[in-house]
Amino acid sequence: MKTLLYILLVCALLSVFSGIACSAQNIPSHEIRAQGINKTLMCPVCPGESIDQSQHPLASQMRGVVDEKLAEGWNGDQVRNFFVERYGVRVLLEPPRSGGNLLVWIVPPIGIVLGMLVLYMVLRMMVRPQTQGALRASRVDLTRPERETYFPIVEQALLEEVSPPDQGSENSSTESEE
Repeated sequence: MKTLLYILLVCALLSVFSGIACSAQNIPSHEIRAQGINKTLMCPVCPGESIDQSQHPLASQMRGVVDEKLAEGWNGDQVRNFFVERYGVRVLLEPPRSGGNLLVWIVPPIGIVLGMLVLYMVLRMMVRPQTQGALRASRVDLTRPERETYFPIVEQALLEEVSPPDQGSENSSTESEE
């Protein structure tokens, strides 16, 4: 019981100290804004990587340009538009939500919903028991003369299939000898 209390006390102290350590950072608002913009711009040389993550010299230069523009008093949209004018819309990690790019935002959720609906319907059809009408339609009713003709043929075929191959070969050899 004592060890459990010590463990709980240590966990509580660690969480308090980590909270204090995280709140003690005084990051300038300029730097926070620059990081936010850097995370939305893609490095033209490193596909799929933001200039915040990339170590390429061009990404480093772009981070410097972002800092300069923010120091000049530009806002985030102006800085992003600056890079879009030079590198095109592909420099944005999030495509704009207008025009043809609107499809990029609308089609995936609709596709996911439709896929889930189709999956639900298929699973319901697989689990649903067959109705009596379907069972009756799949059953074939034979007349008495048809049964008397076909049942012996089927039984003979089953007996031949079940009999071991060795016995079948002995029977065929004895029949040929007679």
